[in-house]
Amino acid sequence: MTTTTRPTSWDVARRAGVSRSTVSQILNGNDDRFPQETRDRVTTAASELSYRPSRAGRSLVSGVSDLIVVVVPNVTFGRHLQDAVDSIASKSAARGMSVVVRYAGNDPVATLTTVLDLRPAAVIDLGVFDAAERTQIERAGIVTIPEQQMVGQMIENPNHHIGRLQVRHLLEVPGRRLVSALLVDERLDTFGPDRQQGVTDEALTLGAEPPIRMRVPLRIEGVVAALSAVVAESSGAPLGICCYNDDVAIALIAAARELGLSVPGDIAVVGVDNTEIGQLISPRLTTIAVDLLGTLETFLNDVGLLQESGTPDRSVSDILADPASFVRLLPGASS
Repeated sequence: MTTTTRPTSWDVARRAGVSRSTVSQILNGNDDRFPQETRDRVTTAASELSYRPSRAGRSLVSGVSDLIVVVVPNVTFGRHLQDAVDSIASKSAARGMSVVVRYAGNDPVATLTTVLDLRPAAVIDLGVFDAAERTQIERAGIVTIPEQQMVGQMIENPNHHIGRLQVRHLLEVPGRRLVSALLVDERLDTFGPDRQQGVTDEALTLGAEPPIRMRVPLRIEGVVAALSAVVAESSGAPLGICCYNDDVAIALIAAARELGLSVPGDIAVVGVDNTEIGQLISPRLTTIAVDLLGTLETFLNDVGLLQESGTPDRSVSDILADPASFVRLLPGASS
């Protein structure tokens, strides 16, 4: 059996007739002080040997890698997360950086340790770390997106705002009994409780009863049973259901059909995520659109990690001051 040995920087140095330090500096972009002929010899030798510098080695020398780590809570996301990561990865590549997604489990300490070990240039935290953990990351010289001080300046939690927005829309029709519908999911839910609290707070602000709370499984027999129980509890009043996401809203529409209920007459639903399938079903979903990509790009550009041309539509201060700058209601036919 033939064993292939991976080429090293020593191999490149021998072939190019230079020192290993020269190879390291040229291939890592610190080549200004070297003649063009030396640079060409090193890059040609590296190409002939199929040698690529080690990112881990660079991070050990510089104290920071060329990675952006997106830390995602282990909850249900629509495809907009993937679209946002793909777009950021493409734009980051133009600056010689790579994007890694880390899904956090129920052990935040393990996730924190992994992030610190990677020594990334930046961490995009989508709701995993608490204030103390974010501070620890920043003290390690790693940029957090949004930065810890920015989180403290945010006028309202975006998920709380989503719940409030759903209530305001649903109560435009008098007489509806509010319901807050979260997804049945054994994983840690970092978004649902804040959305549910927003629903409760806005209901009380508008003089409505606190919402009925329900959990929705994505199986027809389970969602039919859950909706039947809520219909009975509401004594036949029309329901205005604030859904955790579009999947929950679609499941409730399917259950309403099974039970012979009209949408939006007997039950009105508002989803979250603005998914493609939600805009294809009948009735077309009313949903909350969250501009995740635009928001992340604004933060990354603010700390100099993306090269954006032109004047941005909004600034970091706009986002901190008003969740409505990136969260909006898209009226459909389901409410």
